[in-house]
Amino acid sequence: MDLRIARKIAGLTQQELAERAGVTDSFISLIEHGKRDIRTAGYETVVRLARALGVEPEELWPVEPLPIPIPREGRDV
Repeated sequence: MDLRIARKIAGLTQQELAERAGVTDSFISLIEHGKRDIRTAGYETVVRLARALGVEPEELWPVEPLPIPIPREGRDV
């Protein structure tokens, strides 16, 4: 489930969710606007967000894999 949808269903503002989950409201905004992938936050943070929203962590964890950078010849990633 999309974080923004889950937050709206829970009736929380970004600030309220951030306070309950122990993160910043700018962090919530970055995820909701697609500027940061929730999986880069780590599972423990996702667990805190899920608890604050009253959902299971797996509901917030996207199914599709993270893109893997492919090194160009002669360059390390």
